[in-house]
Amino acid sequence: MKCHEFQELIDSYLRETIDEPRREQFEEHFFHCRKCFLGLKINETLHQKGLRIPLEERSRFFALKVLRPALAMAALFLIILSSALMLHHNRQADRLRELARFELPLYHQGELRGGPEGGTQLEAEFDRAMRSFQDRDFRAALEILERPEFAAAASPKYDFFRAISLLGKGEAAKAGELLDAIIQSMDPAYFDDALYYKGFVLLSQDRRRQARAQFEKLAGMLSPMAGKAGDMVRKIDEL
Repeated sequence: MKCHEFQELIDSYLRETIDEPRREQFEEHFFHCRKCFLGLKINETLHQKGLRIPLEERSRFFALKVLRPALAMAALFLIILSSALMLHHNRQADRLRELARFELPLYHQGELRGGPEGGTQLEAEFDRAMRSFQDRDFRAALEILERPEFAAAASPKYDFFRAISLLGKGEAAKAGELLDAIIQSMDPAYFDDALYYKGFVLLSQDRRRQARAQFEKLAGMLSPMAGKAGDMVRKIDEL
C-alpha cells in the first residue's frame, strides 16, 4: 500500500467502516511506515473534534497545516509592524540629523577673545582659515588650523574653531576631545561656547539623552548661551 492510499483510508479506519482485507493492508503499512503511523495517531487524537489531517508524500508539521491561516496573518502583521518601526526609526534619524545641524559661531576678524595669540603671521593665517570656515569649507579651514604651529600656540581660540571645523567635517570624536579640554580648563573666553557645541557633538553621535543634559546644564547657567541652549532642550523633547 502506498502512502497516498493510506491517507485515503484513514477516515474509514477510524470510523471502523473499512473492509477486512483493506484493514490488514492498512495496519501492515503503518507498522512499517513511521510517517503514516504518526499521521494516524494525530488523526486519531483529533477524530473526536471532526478534524482530519491529510498526509502527503513528504512529512510536514501538523501545527503548520492547522495554523497556516493564523501564521500567515501573524507573518503579515510582523511585516507591517517591522515596516512601520523602520519608517519611524528613519524619520527619527532624519529629524535627529537635522537637529544636529548647527549654526556657525560668530567670528569677527581680529577677534581678541582669549587675549593675545601667536603673532601677526599666525593671526593672518587664522583669518584666512576663518574665511573658509565661514563658507563651511571645513576641510580647507582644517588644512590651516591643523598645522603644528597652531597646536603649539595652545590657544583656546584656535582650538575652539578647529573643534567646530572638525565637527562640521564629521569628525565628532576629535571635536569632542578639543571641546572637553576647553571646558576642563574653565577658560572664560570660550567656556560657554564649548559647552554649547559639545551638545551638537553628542547629537551627531546619536547620544540624544546626553546631548539634552548638556544643553539643559547650560540653559540653567547665567550665560549668554542659555537661551539658545534652552531652545535645543525643547527641540530634543519634541523629537
